[in-house]
Amino acid sequence: MVASRPLHVVERRALTIDGEMALSKIDQTRLDGHGQTVAHYVETLPYFLDSDGVGLWVIVPAGKYFKFEGDDLIEFVRLCVRRLLDVGGVAVRHVSTDDPPLLWIEQTHYGTEPSEIVEGVIAEWLAAGGKNPEWDWLWFVTRDILETEPNFKKG
Repeated sequence: MVASRPLHVVERRALTIDGEMALSKIDQTRLDGHGQTVAHYVETLPYFLDSDGVGLWVIVPAGKYFKFEGDDLIEFVRLCVRRLLDVGGVAVRHVSTDDPPLLWIEQTHYGTEPSEIVEGVIAEWLAAGGKNPEWDWLWFVTRDILETEPNFKKG
């Protein structure tokens, strides 16, 4: 690792999302404790969208594992949520049941455009204290998973 590399880079273009360069305010070349870059983490995050889903409870601690805090942690969460939406992720909440399978309710109150949804998720997370979310707070799954019975409950 080059010692002169800044830890915080303003207005850095890096991760591509749907063929476009995403504008990021964080250093996406930053490494976690296992040598994985931020860009790699964000790029591979959607792998579980079409099966188990991706919970915000995973994203926030991952940002902290990269040693992000404050505005940089918010930007990391923003990048992750945007990536999930850009590959077809749908914001859902888990419905408590005594027996499997998981039941999901789509969260439409964030808006319809990806940028609205991202900012709505960020605002709600910060209003709740900006801490590590609970397991059942907010998840992202594909529309196929959401609408496959018995995983779906009309809210």
